[in-house]
Amino acid sequence: MHEMGLVQNIFDIVLKTAEQNGITKVLRINIRAGQMRAIVPEQLQFCFEILSKESPIVEEAKLVIETLPVEGKCKSCSHEFSVEEYRFVCPKCEHEDIEVLQGMELMVSNIEVA
Repeated sequence: MHEMGLVQNIFDIVLKTAEQNGITKVLRINIRAGQMRAIVPEQLQFCFEILSKESPIVEEAKLVIETLPVEGKCKSCSHEFSVEEYRFVCPKCEHEDIEVLQGMELMVSNIEVA
């Protein structure tokens, strides 16, 4: 389950940010996760609940996950499109040389504090 490692990395970022800014209580952690990261939100939430008990700074925090769809751009005709069912083929010209514009992200987008 790679979600436990991801949550640990999220906590490392949040706790470092809290320390640098004198924050004593985090209320909400918003993350953006690209669909291609294959994150299972329920497992991420489960791991979050376990690890959040280890720090009073985040023990009451809520994790909010925004899943970003896969977006691509054809390198042949420059057409931008939503990638459906992981089919990396341009719907306009049928080329398969596609640049992924969105869908691989994993980032803490913001932290809400008390």
